[in-house]
Amino acid sequence: MRGPNTKAFQQGFLKNMILSLQACSEFCISSSASGGAAMMSLQQRKYAIKSSADIAMATARGRGARWPQAVLASSSSPSRRLSKPSSSPGKKKNTRVCKKIVRRCLHTWRRSRGGTGGASSLARTRTAMICSREIARRLVRKRTKVLRKMIPGGELLDEISLLHEAVDYVAHLHAQVDVLRRISNAVQRG
Repeated sequence: MRGPNTKAFQQGFLKNMILSLQACSEFCISSSASGGAAMMSLQQRKYAIKSSADIAMATARGRGARWPQAVLASSSSPSRRLSKPSSSPGKKKNTRVCKKIVRRCLHTWRRSRGGTGGASSLARTRTAMICSREIARRLVRKRTKVLRKMIPGGELLDEISLLHEAVDYVAHLHAQVDVLRRISNAVQRG
C-alpha cells in the first residue's frame, strides 16, 4: 500500500481535484447552452464536489487496489456525477436485524436453561457457548456484508482481501479529509 499522507499523494489529489471540478463546471456550462438549467442546484454542487474529491482520490491512489478502479468505473460520465446520489440502506435496519439475532439466541438459551430440571450446569454452559458462537458468526457475516457495500468494488472480494481494501480505502479517505480541511482553512483565511 502506498502511503496516502505523502506529499506526492497530496499534490496528485489537489491536481486531480481541480481537473475534476473543471470538468464538472464545463459539463454544467455545456448543458446550460444546450437548453438545460443555467446553474446547478446546491445539492448538485455538493454532489459534484464530493464526486470530484472521490475521483481525485482514486486517480491519485493509482494502481494496486481495486477500490480506485471501482470508483472511476462508477463515475465514468459527468452526467452521472451530477445526478442525485442513490440512497443507502439505513442504519436502523441493520440494528434491528442484529437485535433480532441476539434476542433469538437468548430466547433459545433461556428455553434450554429452564426447560428441564435435571439439566447439568455443563450442558447449560455448552449451550450458551454454542449460542454465543452463533451470535458472533452472524454478526461477523452481517458486518462483512455491510462492509462489502461500503467499499467500492468490495462485492467481489473474499474476506481477507476485503479487509485489506477497507484499510487502504479508509487510510486514503483520511488523507482526503486532511487535504480538504487544509483547502477549507486556506480559503477561510484568504
